[in-house]
Amino acid sequence: MPNAHAGRRALFQLLAAAATTPLLPGTSQARTPARPLNVIVIGAGIAGLGAARALHDAGHRVTILEARPRTGGRLHTVTFRGIRLDLGGAWIHGPEGNPLTPLSDQAGIRRMPTYDTRSVMFDADGRRLTEAETTAIFDTVGRLIEPNSPYKYRGARDVSLAEAVPILDPTTRATPYDRRVANWLSSYVAGYAGGDASEVSAQSWFGGDGEIPEENHLLDRGYNAITDLLARGLDIRHRQQVRAVRLAGSGVVVATATEAFFADRVVCTLPIGILKRGEVEFDPPLPAAHQGAIARIGNGLLNKIVLAFPRGFWPAEAHYLRMLSDTRDNVAPEIVSLQPHVNQPILVALVGGTAAQRIEMLPDAAQAELVMGALRRMFGTAIPRPVDMRVTRWSRDIHARGAYSFIPVGSSADDHEALCRPVAGRLFFAGEAATTEDPSYAHGALLGGRRAAQEVAATATA
Repeated sequence: MPNAHAGRRALFQLLAAAATTPLLPGTSQARTPARPLNVIVIGAGIAGLGAARALHDAGHRVTILEARPRTGGRLHTVTFRGIRLDLGGAWIHGPEGNPLTPLSDQAGIRRMPTYDTRSVMFDADGRRLTEAETTAIFDTVGRLIEPNSPYKYRGARDVSLAEAVPILDPTTRATPYDRRVANWLSSYVAGYAGGDASEVSAQSWFGGDGEIPEENHLLDRGYNAITDLLARGLDIRHRQQVRAVRLAGSGVVVATATEAFFADRVVCTLPIGILKRGEVEFDPPLPAAHQGAIARIGNGLLNKIVLAFPRGFWPAEAHYLRMLSDTRDNVAPEIVSLQPHVNQPILVALVGGTAAQRIEMLPDAAQAELVMGALRRMFGTAIPRPVDMRVTRWSRDIHARGAYSFIPVGSSADDHEALCRPVAGRLFFAGEAATTEDPSYAHGALLGGRRAAQEVAATATA
């Protein structure tokens, strides 16, 4: 095993040398408030790009260090069967007033609305639910997510959503059908939050001021059309995995595996999964408030199993196929049909929380077979086999270690706020976990990046 302490000493020797040697063109340690700042942004996801774009356009000198060979982070668009497919974030949630909406217009994206009202639901044995049964389930979903929910938890002690809301506990339900509905509702929570109902904080779930958006838009060119637009003209250094961040003199030194960079300010947009693992060393260590927030914020998981077929065999008008389950460990609670949007027979199964963690270790074909089992119960054994597939494993992605954050029992929105606080006026944080405006969402990450850019710019005249 390599000597970890020796490696750390060598790393900080590199940092110390960089503290006295400007490594970015035009960089100097002594800054005058009226002059542009040299800024390093860690991460070329949408938060980092949002921060870099705002700072660059304001006249500051910005360099983005990105570990991946591509831009976008957890927004990852690929070409699949002739379409642009998002393997990470895929929807603009609540397009009205959303900062991503004008960007999608600028990028020439056609937005494709998806509606829960165009769901086809099935019982665990494959029986198609009646319209009345489906409506009743989504009425329950509506009550579960509305701000003034009748299920709203008002206890002084925080408990999990599963403990606070009896409809999520199948053991409290009177009939086998109601228990299967409870299992599906739990899977719905896991898909939305990224964490199981047994983990999600009831106080935080019901503590928001606004409703979960009813209208959500897929993007025909994918999210990377937006990130490419934001990245245009920016200095992005790919394959630069940051190992350490050191406050040095009046600036900050950032060390990667091969280089060290000095700047006046740093905006860190590392995913919460990376921060939790301590894969980047901060010197001095982050303040206790930041460390506590990182420890408490949940690291959620949502994966996709994408299947392309030679022909469609499900209702052509359906936006979603949804299936109840005899267990909480449902691997196909929600399947998105892309056929109405891109005219291709492609289904995308969404699996969240513990169920997603459990199957990540399985080969692609085995995961696909789990979804095929559900589809055969829905539509019979004569359905065709898929001709192509893609499977995501976000918790095993070494540059993400998860999908997005959530608030578990013991955490609160205060932790998101704490993670946003600047450190020593030189180190700033942004991202879907480091934002107070709609954490977990792509637009929340973008807003967090823009907020960090404003904080950085304010120090130029301080």
